[in-house]
Amino acid sequence: MQFPLKYDYRDILSAPASALAAKRILVMTLFLCAGLALYDLFCYVALAIDGEKIGRAFSVYGFFPFENFSFGGLAATIVYWAGVILALLAVMTGMTAVAAFEIEAIRGYPFLGIRKSIGFALDRFKQLLLSEISIIAFVLMIIFFIFIYGLIGRIPFIGEWVYAAFFVLPGFVIAILTVFIVLVFILSVLLLPAVAAANRSGETFDSILETFSTIIRQPVRWTFYTIISAAAAKVFGFVYAYFAFRAVQFLTWSSSLGGGDNISDLVKSGVNHLPVKSDVAVYTFNIFEGIDWGISVASWSRGSTADSAVSYFMAFMLFVIFASIFGYMFSVIATAQARAVVIIRKLKDDYNIADEKPLFYQEEHVNPKVDERPESGQSQN
Repeated sequence: MQFPLKYDYRDILSAPASALAAKRILVMTLFLCAGLALYDLFCYVALAIDGEKIGRAFSVYGFFPFENFSFGGLAATIVYWAGVILALLAVMTGMTAVAAFEIEAIRGYPFLGIRKSIGFALDRFKQLLLSEISIIAFVLMIIFFIFIYGLIGRIPFIGEWVYAAFFVLPGFVIAILTVFIVLVFILSVLLLPAVAAANRSGETFDSILETFSTIIRQPVRWTFYTIISAAAAKVFGFVYAYFAFRAVQFLTWSSSLGGGDNISDLVKSGVNHLPVKSDVAVYTFNIFEGIDWGISVASWSRGSTADSAVSYFMAFMLFVIFASIFGYMFSVIATAQARAVVIIRKLKDDYNIADEKPLFYQEEHVNPKVDERPESGQSQN
């Protein structure tokens, strides 16, 4: 790559600069919007199944129904959690695409295109899905065996003695290992996309093995890198949000010089259709939650009550800009995770991914030089 890795925390600290690339932000924003659309669709369908009116529910929750819903029926609960899982998989697929940009750059090919990265991530979707299903299936199998173990306690007199005798070994040991597996399953939302992007074969078992190996053998280093990347994503995401806000302000002001008040009214009407007072908006435009230091976007919605079709289209354009803020934040995390995988792989296995050949670059075929020397026995002219 252009700037070789130092194989320590400094590589993670420089991840926000590498993540600030238009193609990475664009790809991550697309998958984030897809994830949000899937979540909203399944969430409102679940609310409808539970007897809620869609119009009233949308007026309350809007585009960000991030609430702790409690559904009365099993069908609604299943639909809701199916939407949550699909949304997470969409985000993980986007992080895989961004991680592929970084992994290929580390291998020496920084010119991976948007279309190829998306295609690669979609090809790895099956790997992500099967990896998560395999971990869930293993946990369910352990729960089944523990269920059988609990049935032994129902045997009169001797059952409780047997249950107590095996409570520590193997009962407690298996239980604590299962809790660890569940923890890895949760953390895999961040780590697995980078592992899948670095895996050349696309094998599900290889991704699962490398994910567990990273967390088991280098837990402190990976946790430290993840915390650094998350903090950097929030800080630099706020900086990106500030510049985006000022850029919209500048564009609106300079356009109003030629277009008049209609331009500013159009932008205000677009802002008025967005949930600028929601918890998500407040979180985005504040440096950190609980610290009252940020940008007030709600003031932009004042002074305009337009409800035309173009105002809704403007709201969509502004939403894309807003989504790009989170696209950049997730791009920072995905880039940092890709670097963390490379660093930890070198430290624990003495294997350098940077020495691999790029997946998306092939050297042009060059014909061997023709030997123009005369054969023995032939005279030169």
